Amino acid sequence: MAELNGLADDRALLGRTSTAERVSDILRSRIAEGFFPPGTRLSEDSIGGALGVSRNTLRESFRLLTHERLLVHELNRGVFVRIPTVEDVEDIYRTRSLVECAVVRGLGKPPYAVDGLARVVADGQRATVEKDWKALGTSNIRFHRELVALAGSARTDELMRRVFAELRLAFHLVDDPRRLHEPYLARNGQILKALQDGGRDEAEQLLATYLVDSRSRVVEVYGRRVEEKKLG
Repeated sequence: MAELNGLADDRALLGRTSTAERVSDILRSRIAEGFFPPGTRLSEDSIGGALGVSRNTLRESFRLLTHERLLVHELNRGVFVRIPTVEDVEDIYRTRSLVECAVVRGLGKPPYAVDGLARVVADGQRATVEKDWKALGTSNIRFHRELVALAGSARTDELMRRVFAELRLAFHLVDDPRRLHEPYLARNGQILKALQDGGRDEAEQLLATYLVDSRSRVVEVYGRRVEEKKLG
């Protein structure tokens, strides 16, 4: 299976203390990166063999990822990568607005540690020059993960890592990632510039508007794509 390419290489990440949580981390990353697209059936034998883990460990990992809404178990059919609903996408954006804007609002006095944000913006610019639209989408998600990381909260990082992984499921079903992601590269740069200048309030306002516009655009495109799949 093409989606299993390279998965065996991740076996080293498990180390000697292989756990369901570590397997979940690997699979979550693979799902978010599109190696297992929405709707894909996950084979216990193939994945367990590639990672060198027991069936029980893998099933526990599947259970954890099902709880995170990344997988779904269908009776007598198996475990599949979940296809989010339009309502899921809308709820993801509500969560993003609540958390991301609160993070920026709660920043202390400048200067802010925005080197990570600057690197991700540069990655996005490079991806655009190279017309690598999948990489551009990844850089957009990473920009917001770096933004959340400014809070210095491991719990918030963990929460949003799961939220962004679920959002990527929706992104993978969109046929034109360039139109979806390219307009927001410049806006990432504007938020970065505001924070570099110490403009926390300006950055929050830019972010709030960004998320409203992004939500509207993604819901429109994704909703249309879901309807097409139903009709097809």
